[in-house]
Amino acid sequence: MGRATVVELARRGVQVMAVARRENLLEELSSQTGASYLACSLETREGCEAAVAAARQLGPVQILVNNAAVGSAEDGAVTDLTWDSWRRTMNLNLDVPFLLTKLVVPDMVESGWGRIVMVSSTAGQVGGTGMAAYCASKHGLLGLMRATAMDYADRHITCNAVLPGWVRTEMAERSAAARAAERGISVEALWAERSAAYPSGRLVTEEEVASTVAWLASEEASGVNGEAVTVALGSIW
Repeated sequence: MGRATVVELARRGVQVMAVARRENLLEELSSQTGASYLACSLETREGCEAAVAAARQLGPVQILVNNAAVGSAEDGAVTDLTWDSWRRTMNLNLDVPFLLTKLVVPDMVESGWGRIVMVSSTAGQVGGTGMAAYCASKHGLLGLMRATAMDYADRHITCNAVLPGWVRTEMAERSAAARAAERGISVEALWAERSAAYPSGRLVTEEEVASTVAWLASEEASGVNGEAVTVALGSIW
């Protein structure tokens, strides 16, 4: 979803600083879109600060898409979760968006314009079995989004969230593999179940999520603030 968002934002003329851990994938993305990039982990404060510093080489940061996350492959019920797994999920899914937002908002205030988009999940509005940490972190992200939206609304800064349903991303594939193994079925059978559960009979695409993110990051969405926009083909899950 992050890759598709870079493609869409670049297509709309946005100067993008893409941040991920794998430099080879970033190089490929840069060659396709012209986006700048930084290969680093955002799991530390130093990584977040480095990402913002790199983005500022393009100018003041006016758009922030908080997309980095860890999925539910190592998640579980509260009695099954280790402290380390809980903390890693909360750190990357909630602490990091907080810190990145804190770091870039001064740029937006000075510019008099800003767009913050949190990539949450349908798991941010409903519960799921064996997903205690993931659900908690994605619910928390919506609280952060709504509070931030209110705090900076008078500065022409909006903060919204996109809540994708099931998308066959690399992260989701790891989670699917873990769930399929628990149930003793194939990964493809699990994905077929998830597709069939949607009214449309198919899954959400990365491009559908990216288009929604890009719209929320545009001037066209200036009247939308503090909203959780579900991209799940009519389903709540």
